[in-house]
Amino acid sequence: MHRGYIKVWRKIADADWLKNHKLCAFWLWCLIKASHKEYDLIVGSQQVHLLPGEFVFGLKSASKELKMSIQSIRTLLNFLKTSSNLTLKTTNKFSIISIVNWNTYQIQENEINTQINKQLTNKQQTTNNKQECKELKNVKNNTYTSEFLLFYNSYPKKKAKDDAYKAWKQQNGNRPSIDILLSAIEKQKYSDDWLKENGRFIPYPGTWLRSGRWDDEIENEEKLSCEVN
Repeated sequence: MHRGYIKVWRKIADADWLKNHKLCAFWLWCLIKASHKEYDLIVGSQQVHLLPGEFVFGLKSASKELKMSIQSIRTLLNFLKTSSNLTLKTTNKFSIISIVNWNTYQIQENEINTQINKQLTNKQQTTNNKQECKELKNVKNNTYTSEFLLFYNSYPKKKAKDDAYKAWKQQNGNRPSIDILLSAIEKQKYSDDWLKENGRFIPYPGTWLRSGRWDDEIENEEKLSCEVN
């Protein structure tokens, strides 16, 4: 198990989860057990590749650690699967639980800073900074700058990538720095408009850039700041 912190969404109170002590305990247990990064785990004689938000699950071990009956664990697991909070992949030897939307709710600010610092360091090591930003190419041979890829990979709705890059270039000179863009995206991820109906109302990244949506005022920004921090 990896040490560190997890984020707990305050809206579990709105769903009355706090009244179900077993449900809260099991959900927190899942969040704590989930990996915060991609890595390989040896289970018995088999190597298992885990992504962020995943962990190897067993009914008996969960029952022992949580001091709940196996039937209670099954009931809680079925509820969280039905409510689309997690998914379960089962083999003949073990199961893997995946927390839905892990990257949306558990993204670490230091990971963003690390990516930004890495980009800045790479730029300092070259005599041609503009050329440095044009090294990464996609399978269609469209050239994307490293800063655009950092923006696009952080945006929750990954649609119309080519159009997004076109908007990115159109906004050259008008858009703020990459760290301001990432900060705006991180705040808006937790806004009511972006969370409702599974992200249905999140604009396409190209639309977000063309409209200058990084300046949007968030009605519940004070509340979101408390939740994120």
